[in-house]
Amino acid sequence: MRRTPHRREATPVAHMILSKRMADHKPHDMICELVDNALDAEAQRVWIELGRRSITVADDGHGMVDINDAIRFGKGTRAPGRGGVLGRYGVGMTDALCKLGPRADITTLRGGELRRLRVDWEECLRNGHFPFLDESRPQRASGIPLFDDMTTRSGTRVHIHGQAPGLQLDKLCRLLTERYTPGIWDGREIFVRRDGPASPSANWIVIEDMNPGELEDVIEYDGEIDGRRYHVYGGLMTQRSVVYNRAFIGFAYRFVEETTELVKGLSTAHLQIFLDEAWKECLGTHKNRLEIGREELFEDIRARAKDWLAAAAHKAEALQLTSLALELENYLARMAHPQGSDAVTPVERRTGARRDASRIREPHRPTESEGAAGDEVTAKPRRGISIAWDTALRQMGELRVGDDGEILVIMNPDDPRIRVLRERRDCPGLVHIISGYVAQYAALSEDNARRVLRAGIVRAADPGLREHELYAYYYDRVDQPAVAHEGE
Repeated sequence: MRRTPHRREATPVAHMILSKRMADHKPHDMICELVDNALDAEAQRVWIELGRRSITVADDGHGMVDINDAIRFGKGTRAPGRGGVLGRYGVGMTDALCKLGPRADITTLRGGELRRLRVDWEECLRNGHFPFLDESRPQRASGIPLFDDMTTRSGTRVHIHGQAPGLQLDKLCRLLTERYTPGIWDGREIFVRRDGPASPSANWIVIEDMNPGELEDVIEYDGEIDGRRYHVYGGLMTQRSVVYNRAFIGFAYRFVEETTELVKGLSTAHLQIFLDEAWKECLGTHKNRLEIGREELFEDIRARAKDWLAAAAHKAEALQLTSLALELENYLARMAHPQGSDAVTPVERRTGARRDASRIREPHRPTESEGAAGDEVTAKPRRGISIAWDTALRQMGELRVGDDGEILVIMNPDDPRIRVLRERRDCPGLVHIISGYVAQYAALSEDNARRVLRAGIVRAADPGLREHELYAYYYDRVDQPAVAHEGE
């Protein structure tokens, strides 16, 4: 009879705790792991208190089924069905406890049974063992004290102390808003405060939901891919916002990902995509990215929202240019002389290089001396626009001045930099280049400065900008300046 060899599992050593604690992590994200656990337990309210050397996260959920799960690495692999609404592998809470501080106290009340568990990771490392499980019998209780003035009938309190990482309250509030807005819309509440000698009686801050402002051209529809349903809602913002100019992918009570893939280059577009329960297995290990079915979902949205995306592109271009004009006008109003004559500081030219600005030359290939002014290092003016000279960018386009004073900037379609900007539909990049031409043209002489700063327009003859008219106010934040050469 053939004997089956005895098989033993490989048991990890206690120094695995050290590798966990030393692993790179973001403290704010670790706090979100504890919030996830609270909301998975159907908590309606979550409290986060940041102390000088401690962090406390408490909730009014239904409590933990097994308090020992808090210190089991990867409990999800051995306890199927115990995973929460969003959790899959059962490592989030243990990671947070291990990385946020050397010691932790967990208290949970479920079904009238109160349990407590204490873990000291440093003691485990010193003695070479994993944390011991709680084998004591639960106590009967009608409430769990969360804070000095707060008790609930059920819930969990996690207190991490010893040497908690420094956390920025403002950053944490912003992160909670961006991540848990779907839960807030469903009636969940999250409170944050900082406790300590500097603020002994600090009030709780209520986390607000995200607010992209009033949306125009609203789009909303339901879709389905391979039996997995999703809902799309979005619109065009009336103002640009780097925070909300993206697509937010939501699952259950929070946004699991925010991406610009769908709205790249559309500075006013805002989208919210909500996935149903069937998408859970499509999420990444860390619940921060949609991995399976991602391309299929995005292609379906692009196809169904084709007209809306085209409208968003058109509005984005117009709003970018309008915002740029207003920003530049405000800059000059703050920095320049009331008449505007010294808003652009003229740069002293080399001897013998003076030209008559009244005569306009037909464009041709510029010589090395054209557009050059002063030494290679220009003295910084006390006020006005600082000109950055770069002869390597002369081939990006041409600036012409008509008899009526209108300034025409023509981009060179054969220049690889211009070609890339057009292919990417990078309108701000093209506007910056045009700004460089006009600002440096204005710096050649005081007459040019007065001509540019009059209440007129600059017409950009570039298909990428769709013949938009720009106010002739330009500023000193030019990422890729180009050299404007003047006619003889």
